[in-house]
Parts: sequence; structure tokens; C-alpha cells
Amino acid sequence: MSIATITETARAMLRDFPKYFEIECGPLNVLTVRLPHPLIMGASVQVYVATPGDLPTDPYTSTATDAWQLDDRNGLLKLTDEALLNKRLLVSAYHYTWFSDSDLAIAANQAAQETVYNTNGDVEDIEGIYAQVTAMSAVIRALWSLATELSLDIDVSTPEGMYIPARQRYAQVMQMMQYWEGEYTTRAEALNIGLGALEQFTLRRVAKLTNRYVPVYLPREVDDPRWPKRIYPPIPDNSMGTPAKVGDMDVIDVVENASPQEVYHGGQDIGWVSIGTRGDTEWITP
Repeated sequence: MSIATITETARAMLRDFPKYFEIECGPLNVLTVRLPHPLIMGASVQVYVATPGDLPTDPYTSTATDAWQLDDRNGLLKLTDEALLNKRLLVSAYHYTWFSDSDLAIAANQAAQETVYNTNGDVEDIEGIYAQVTAMSAVIRALWSLATELSLDIDVSTPEGMYIPARQRYAQVMQMMQYWEGEYTTRAEALNIGLGALEQFTLRRVAKLTNRYVPVYLPREVDDPRWPKRIYPPIPDNSMGTPAKVGDMDVIDVVENASPQEVYHGGQDIGWVSIGTRGDTEWITP
């Protein structure tokens, strides 16, 4: 599922759907037109140049033009053709109330990156219920950005007794954000995704007397009579101080298919050798 689909799902949860408007302006004496709304949907903008007829009684003819640039956040239309001066323009577009497409796209991308964090998947692999939970995370980020903007407003009180509690909108947005935070946390924990996902590790103990790792064996039933099988996870490289680049399962496969001489001489640079006491490997003399 693409970021655009997650963005659309988040917008539906926020109920911030586009609204249509159209205006007529001119004759123009400047090349900048201030639209009546900010947060314009750039793909929906249409600009027409109205040209009068030859006679005063003739109707105007409208011709589409693309000689303009749009500041969608502030609702400014900047014309790039000076020939449009003293002309009349017809502008139609859709606008949003709270969030622009770019704002929600940024929030959706951040939420998707958290969903696939520490996994083998990609953003395009998010689908189904995972996409819905990811959209909830995008909603939280969008509401937080809106609350940050509203927090800069101050209450207005006039000597005539007028009082405008600007903080009320901030409080309402924070309440909505807390609701979506609870919903997202519940679902993310159930699916075990996001930065708070539980992870399972294999911890290794070092013996105090020998300062060596204690062997790790594959789990087996209590009445299993077979010899235990060693697990040889990557160990730090003493010379570089960095872990080996071979995964646990790769190392196990190397051990089961390699001869003792190959194991000791480090054909895969594993960095360990059997001490020959138990297990299915043989004693190796350096």
C-alpha cells in the first residue's frame, strides 16, 4: 500500500475533506492573486482568462492558462505572464480546512517508517489492518502539529466584556489526539508493531572462572535422548570490536554442513571452536 493510500485513510479519519470554491477577479493590476482560502489542493486548481468580445454585447470567452504558480499553504496564486495584467481571471479549486496534502504525506511517511522499523518489510508492504493502524499513527502526528500551532493563540478579553477563549480549540484538539493515541497504542500492541513492539533476543552468559561464553543449545524435550545441538551465534570480533555479520541461522547451517577443520580454521570467520566435551562436534587441536 502506498503512502498516498495511507494519507487518504488518515484524512478520512480526520474528516478533513476538500471543499470546492471558485472566484472571479480583475481587471488585474498585480500578478499575485490572494485566494479566499489557504491549504489549496494543488492538483485541482484551474485558471481561465476571460476575454471580452468585439462588441459590448458579446459574451466573454474563457481560455485556460498554465502561466501561474501556487503557494498552496498560504493560498496565493502567482501569475508568471505579464500579459495577464488588466485581464479578468476565473479561478476554481478545492481547499482543506486543517491539513494540506504535504502535511499529511509527511505524517503518513513517518508513521509508515515506524511500522516497518526493525523488520524485513518495506513501506509498500503495509496493507490491511496494518495500514489502518499506520493511518492512526499519522492522525496523531497531524493533530500534534495542529495543536502546536493552536497553542500559540491567546485568549482575548476586551473592556466591553467580550471574551474569546482561544485555548478551547487547543484543548479540543488535544482531547482528540489523546483518543487516537489510545486507539493506536491498543492496536499496535495487539499487532506487535511500531517502536514499542516486543523483541526476543538470545542472551549469552560469560563464565566468571574462564571468561568464556557459556554454550547455547537448541531447545529439546526433556525425554529426547539425542545429543544436544550447539547454537553458534555471532560473537564480537576482538580486533575490530564489532559483531560478526553472519546471522544466527546462517551460522547454524555452516556448522552442520562444515567439517571440523573448516570450522576451526574459520572458513566463514565465525570466531569460535568446540572444546570437545559434549555435543555433535569433534575435538579440534589447533
